[in-house]
Amino acid sequence: MKRVLLVLALAVAVGGCGNNELTLKYRLVGITPADVVRVETRVDVDASDPRAFYVDQPYRQVATGVGYEVRDFEASGKKTLLVTHDATLGFVFADTFEFRLLPPVNGAAPPLSIVARAVGVSDMIGQTTPIAGKFAKNAKLTIDLADQRCGAMSCDANDLCCAGACAAVQSDAVNCGACGKSCAPTGDSCSGATCRCAGGSACASGSNCCGGIGCVDLKSDPFHCGACDKACSPGESCVAGACKCGSGGACTGPTAVCCADGSCSLSGTCTCGGTVCNFPDICCGGTCVDARSSNAHCGACNRACSAPLACANGACACNGVICASGDTCCGSGCVNTSDDPNNCGACGKQCRAGEVCGAGQCLCGATACGPGELCCGATCVKQSVTNCGSCGHVCKSGEQCNAGGTAGAVASACSCNGNSPCVGNQLCCAPSSPGGAGCFDPSSDPKHCGDCATVCPSGQGCVTGHCTPTPCSPPCTNGNTCNGGNCRCNGSGDCKGSDTCCGDGCHDLSSDPKNCNMCGHACGNGEFCCKGVCTKPSNENCTGCGAACSNGNCCACPNRTPSCTGLCVCL
Repeated sequence: MKRVLLVLALAVAVGGCGNNELTLKYRLVGITPADVVRVETRVDVDASDPRAFYVDQPYRQVATGVGYEVRDFEASGKKTLLVTHDATLGFVFADTFEFRLLPPVNGAAPPLSIVARAVGVSDMIGQTTPIAGKFAKNAKLTIDLADQRCGAMSCDANDLCCAGACAAVQSDAVNCGACGKSCAPTGDSCSGATCRCAGGSACASGSNCCGGIGCVDLKSDPFHCGACDKACSPGESCVAGACKCGSGGACTGPTAVCCADGSCSLSGTCTCGGTVCNFPDICCGGTCVDARSSNAHCGACNRACSAPLACANGACACNGVICASGDTCCGSGCVNTSDDPNNCGACGKQCRAGEVCGAGQCLCGATACGPGELCCGATCVKQSVTNCGSCGHVCKSGEQCNAGGTAGAVASACSCNGNSPCVGNQLCCAPSSPGGAGCFDPSSDPKHCGDCATVCPSGQGCVTGHCTPTPCSPPCTNGNTCNGGNCRCNGSGDCKGSDTCCGDGCHDLSSDPKNCNMCGHACGNGEFCCKGVCTKPSNENCTGCGAACSNGNCCACPNRTPSCTGLCVCL
């Protein structure tokens, strides 16, 4: 592969010098400049040209809040140039702004493929599709960044925007597989973009899903006659949704039973051969049985249940739940192993996030992802610093994405030189950095001011990425400011250790769910902040970060505390 190295310069005036160049003209369309924290521009040599970037370049600031780096972001063996405009380092966004690229000194200028995206405090605001760019005299390329958020929020890669709100169509019973596709009345939950009833298949036509119970026919089920949990008296039948005893109406009274001869007994006793049955037993072949729990006479005489099913409330059930036709009884309850992403092909075989289960096989779109790959928007992607551990999770500048295992494991995570990931405005500086290796805030760290290569002279602090004389000794870090010769956070005590100074005080951005990774970035309801990443409850993080379920089944129902349980039914 041929090599090429692009030289960069900041546009200084409209008109410029007129040499062979390419000026990127950014326009924020429907985006308030104050909402933008960072604009990232990925520049690649177009696939039609065999040349490529070949030298890694650590992040370097070339103007206030503007910098670039070159490295293999996608773990594909191909290096990419990333240009960043960063408000936390002092860049002031406007509706329009420019940046100029200059071609290599030697050889013909290569064609380019450019993708830009605007990022807010924590979420992506808008991203372009690949745009072709070419160097020429006074060449300009307009980059329109439009607001692609859903109701001011950025949806996850596998979510859809439904009625102005992000919907997890893989699991939302109101938008199951598509916006507006409700699971009721044949289902009470959604998983793998498929409606389910009590964890199993959705009910067939003519049956209703009773929450946590299963599929029942409200017109003929004597234990759910006309409505879920509306039971007839023992011995009665359910006809067209109404309880009947023989040819008459329903028996009334708290201990009433319908005897085998079709008569009502208000006392709850009926003759049965040579004996008498008492409420709630009924007579089956001369024997008194409780049809609510008898495996030989479940719900009616001579209706037997076979293992692993057992009689529960008059129905042959799996762990107390009525399975739909064709379902399998697993330890977790009723499942359809052909389409259940938590039991795909066999009990307990889980698909990865974003995958669906088709014909008993975990699929991403129409294909199966390889070990360690992620399923993002029905496409398998290799984990890299732009998709590390989850779709769209971008590592900080200088970080690496460490693989989390084999055999399909996706527990990869961003790492700074093999250690914990950086948070907030920090970037990861390599061991060769003159100020030392690790995570540092380039807007305020005097040993890594603006980038990893700049160490402020003695007696100077770092303010918005620039070395500035300061009366504080040592210079302030952790987001603190120098006030009267003392480091302070909002005028009071200074933040120390792993805490960062935010608008309302000191917070640990690596674990605070109300300030996760960035000040003011609150995780969603029920989510944890794990190493600066908002994390939904899962088998690996069920009741907290790193609190795994040994039984491999985390039950995380809306508005309930997650727990490790064998049977999970969200009512």
